[in-house]
Amino acid sequence: MIFRVLGPQAGPRKPATLLATLLLHANAWVSLEELIDEIWQEQAVPASASRNVRTYVWQLRQVVPAGRIDARPRSYRLHVAPGEVDADVARSLLDRSRGVTGAEAVGCLTSALELWRGTPFAELRAETAMTATAWLHELRWELRERLADAYTAVGRHGEAIAVLRALTAADPLREGTWARLVRALHAAGRRANALSEYQRVCDFLAAELGVEPGPELVRARREVAA
Repeated sequence: MIFRVLGPQAGPRKPATLLATLLLHANAWVSLEELIDEIWQEQAVPASASRNVRTYVWQLRQVVPAGRIDARPRSYRLHVAPGEVDADVARSLLDRSRGVTGAEAVGCLTSALELWRGTPFAELRAETAMTATAWLHELRWELRERLADAYTAVGRHGEAIAVLRALTAADPLREGTWARLVRALHAAGRRANALSEYQRVCDFLAAELGVEPGPELVRARREVAA
């Protein structure tokens, strides 16, 4: 079974929030109080909350493999084996892509990115899921950068440039992504555009941070100039 955290859980909100909380703490005991806090969040907690949680656990046990959800007084635990979470599958595909080239690399990276269905741990409060969502954001970012590299390597320059333009628009302070865009434009035979993008990020860095471009950007510019 694959547990999905790269987007909203299926089903009614409260059981889905329970499942998301257990997945956030996979293989660890989660207290009843923590579950109640997440399930009701800003809502008034009903007197029947403990009984309701037991009902939601019963509902989850109908859809996950037998024996996966343990219970003890005022605590629950979800057993998850290695590779059973979609985020782990995505990370494995990223690792696999490093050992292959060409269309195979594109396939691995595309398959990994297709696992995202929305915001990870969307049912939980932002502060609860902060650590998990931060590394998942970085994982998705690296997958997209490497996909752009793979596209460039197989001559799919337009797709590489489109990916990198979206990334630089989303976070214009990442110089490594800009360097990739400069190189991708150069590889596509668009030298003038590459130099224009380099100048654009230089102007942005100077205006926003008062800094010069870093070594990676400078190297990319030298490659284009050469």
